Amino acid sequence: GQYDPMVPDAECLKVVTEILDCLDIGKYVVKVNHRRLLDGMFAACGVPDENFRTTCSTIDKLDKSPWEEVRTEMINEKGITPEAADRIGEYVQLNGGTELVDKLLKDEKLSKVKAAVEGLEGIKLLLEYCELFGIKDKILFDLSLARGL
Repeated sequence: GQYDPMVPDAECLKVVTEILDCLDIGKYVVKVNHRRLLDGMFAACGVPDENFRTTCSTIDKLDKSPWEEVRTEMINEKGITPEAADRIGEYVQLNGGTELVDKLLKDEKLSKVKAAVEGLEGIKLLLEYCELFGIKDKILFDLSLARGL
């Protein structure tokens, strides 16, 4: 069917939180990001288009490896310049909620890249739906998330 943007995504998050709540696993957080934002962030940081996916796979390791290891892999194995890697590092260490989205929408680099703005607007809409569904406190916008987008 056809749905307004982010409605199915927010509904999926609502279902996931309901299941996790029933399992009584304790405190948890569901991390979210947006593929368009990731692509726009890489573009704003100077990553060539042909390196987006390989850079994405390296960023995906941040939940298991420290930033310095990820940075080294991007430079030595993926061909990303040290300057671009450092710019990426400024972003991928950020997480938060709507206030972070608003801050990033005003960011000098990201605000000039259409994909980044579209991704941020999508995340903002998703977080607004999450607030309406009463699950905002269980959802975390995390710029390091590079899979399951």
